[in-house]
Amino acid sequence: MGINLFTVLLTIFVVIMYVYLILVRKSILIKSIKKQFYIFLIIIGSLLLLAFTFLVEQTIDQRIRSILSALLLLSFLLDAKGLCDDRIISGPFDNRGIMYQDIDKVALLLKNNEIRLNYFKNGYRGPMMKFTIPLEDLLAFFSERLNENAEINILVDEEN
Repeated sequence: MGINLFTVLLTIFVVIMYVYLILVRKSILIKSIKKQFYIFLIIIGSLLLLAFTFLVEQTIDQRIRSILSALLLLSFLLDAKGLCDDRIISGPFDNRGIMYQDIDKVALLLKNNEIRLNYFKNGYRGPMMKFTIPLEDLLAFFSERLNENAEINILVDEEN
């Protein structure tokens, strides 16, 4: 038994996806932070899948598919969202992003040692992102990129 067409297509897909995710990750200047539990869950799931791959009797084709599946799961660690030079990338496969000149309002919530950012475009709220950079650096970054009519609201969480 050889390797079938589906396995070859899956291999090509995984390689192209990794190249794309790495290129998007390199274009992001300020990365948003992820939850540590999310990272832990992905690593444990991948390790279990790899352990299953090598502990169970499988053909070469099935073993390659299992390894590629573990790589697909690990690709979630490479996905990044954050602030690029000319746009906000709000998801791993968001190749267009939200251009800074299209943003009407930015809301920043200071909570503990992180900044939670929400932006509004045409009255719709974008997904929230969390950053650990200093507020001054983030404001300097936005002052160079947002249009003149965009407003920035800064809220401070006083409970913590």
